[in-house]
Amino acid sequence: MTAPPLRAVLWDFDGTLVDTRARNLSVNRRIVREITGGSWRDFPVLRSQPAYDTAQRAAVNWREFYRTNCGFSDRQIDRAGDCWAAYQAEDATPVPLVEGIADALGSLDGLPTGIVSQNSRETIGSVLSSHGLGRRFGCIVGYAEVPMSRQKPAPDSLLVGLEELTALAPGRALYIGDHATDICCVDNANRELAGRGLKLRVVSVAALWGPGAADDGWAAGADLRAATPNGVVALVDRFTRDQD
Repeated sequence: MTAPPLRAVLWDFDGTLVDTRARNLSVNRRIVREITGGSWRDFPVLRSQPAYDTAQRAAVNWREFYRTNCGFSDRQIDRAGDCWAAYQAEDATPVPLVEGIADALGSLDGLPTGIVSQNSRETIGSVLSSHGLGRRFGCIVGYAEVPMSRQKPAPDSLLVGLEELTALAPGRALYIGDHATDICCVDNANRELAGRGLKLRVVSVAALWGPGAADDGWAAGADLRAATPNGVVALVDRFTRDQD
């Protein structure tokens, strides 16, 4: 029996396509100064890159990060979100591509690809353009494209990306991410799609190559794993062969 067609490949952004850790720390130090009027040094999570990275990986999403580590109220968290894109645009900290990503994306020409992220669409577009990848993706869904209360792991952003790329036609799509929240988002999206009676299924792929994404158990619930970006290309090739 022929397998359902592979309709699209969607990616997380931070840690999956690019290494944004240093810039995000810099921006969050500025946000905390702006919102509290105090020093970022008063917040242990912002005193070093390792402390920041650990807290980011422990948080379900960016709103929880601010609530848990900075003690922000919902109003302050909303304000932080409002500051994010502008402060990212003004920060000159380099954001390198993850090694092998450019080649992997080049191997997926002809297959609809998109980004579903909790970063801002403006920041993502700017970083991609700086690496010559501004036209590579058919859609970019950031945190501002869904309600603040419906960030990942809620499925809303992933469903937006799927609709833009596939029109929710029957088949399969891959979503590649480097955090347990990405896997949970896929599970929630599949439940929503099934509840609507749709025959589109999302396959979660744990990206084990990203900075800080060494498998410490977070990837246990993923459908598949990829040790390198080229591993995603191999998975796409396998899915394509299955549908022939």
